[in-house]
Amino acid sequence: MLSKVEVKIIASLKLKKFRQETGLFIVEGEKGVLEALGAGWLCDRLIIRSDWYKKHDLPALFSVQNLSEITEVEMEKMTQLSSPSPVLAVFKQQELPWSWQAGDANFVLALDQIKDPGNLGTIIRIADWFGLAGVICSPDTVEMWNQKCVQSSMGSVFRVPVRYADLTAFLAEEASNRVYATVLGGEDLRKTQFADGGVVLVGSESFGLSAHLQAQAGHLLTIPAFGAAESLNAAVATGIVCSWLRA
Repeated sequence: MLSKVEVKIIASLKLKKFRQETGLFIVEGEKGVLEALGAGWLCDRLIIRSDWYKKHDLPALFSVQNLSEITEVEMEKMTQLSSPSPVLAVFKQQELPWSWQAGDANFVLALDQIKDPGNLGTIIRIADWFGLAGVICSPDTVEMWNQKCVQSSMGSVFRVPVRYADLTAFLAEEASNRVYATVLGGEDLRKTQFADGGVVLVGSESFGLSAHLQAQAGHLLTIPAFGAAESLNAAVATGIVCSWLRA
């Protein structure tokens, strides 16, 4: 059983301020929690709805020491989902090892001002799918511990290294001919000869990629349009580019 104070503290993790102060974040749903535990992330508290607990046999979950059974009403006070999951866990934030260096034979994604947490989570998932070395974000990109980001990554946030850094300085270490920027009006993506590694730049949903970052790229890539849509969602565009660089 959780105390009212504990329920209040967990509920406060909906806000970035308290995630930053505590170094904690929330994962909701059986799959996400199992992914985090399987990847070795440290669970601060595991919370399971009592009625669900009695009907399931999941040793990986029930072996967690800090486990509490709660009612559906209590879960509704802590959940960040419109339909509360029967499983919620609080994990400690951590950084996965970053091994990629300029010149390496693999790609990383560099994200400029991505504001939508769902987009960020999906992009991390895309990086995982295509076996990219990591994701580096501009400081004004949305926080990765946002619940929507964690949820959208479908567990990939526990496997893909993510860093926040000044992209201008980061790109300065990589040869410009290995930097690929996604823009409107660039060269046809399908005709691009990709190197064996490098950086793929993706800009914000509203404003695209910053001009000074475009200037650091040796390749300005465009996904050819065949209809009347003005633009593509940042995560969708990232997925298309990644499929071509792995072709």
